[in-house]
Amino acid sequence: MPRFKVLKGVAHNVGHSFTSLMNYSGDDYSMGHILRFARKTGSNTLTIDLLTGSGTPASLLKAPISDLPDRYSKMFLHLVKSSGSDRELIQSATLTLIYDLSRSKPSPLVGESLSPYTCNVSIVDVRGKNYTAHFSDWWYVEKGSIASPLRWLNPLIWFRSR
Repeated sequence: MPRFKVLKGVAHNVGHSFTSLMNYSGDDYSMGHILRFARKTGSNTLTIDLLTGSGTPASLLKAPISDLPDRYSKMFLHLVKSSGSDRELIQSATLTLIYDLSRSKPSPLVGESLSPYTCNVSIVDVRGKNYTAHFSDWWYVEKGSIASPLRWLNPLIWFRSR
């Protein structure tokens, strides 16, 4: 018998995975790519429909994260099934990531700033009950800026530069 109660845990697990350091795409964390695109376009809100695998706006889903909505939709549906629930019990499921581009603070990387974000996952079952998870913290873009500070850690670079 498929269960409803586990959907709260599914919402938490999807949101936690999305905002974690395990969500890496190409040469930066997916959250960093989204932040970089948000700063460039001024569009600060990403919405992913976890049932259909679609995301908007397209300006925040360029390479290398263009497949992010599809990946998270597949993961979401797998979590629903493996947790003992069923897709048929779900009316809607969305993940919404919002960066506050008007605020910032210094990051550990010189010349890069942190921006605050909120990530909300909402699953509505066929009875109309909403299961939510909320995450908030600060993030920064690492792409292009992490290689130079850590360059001294690679001994091969020491020998090439002499």
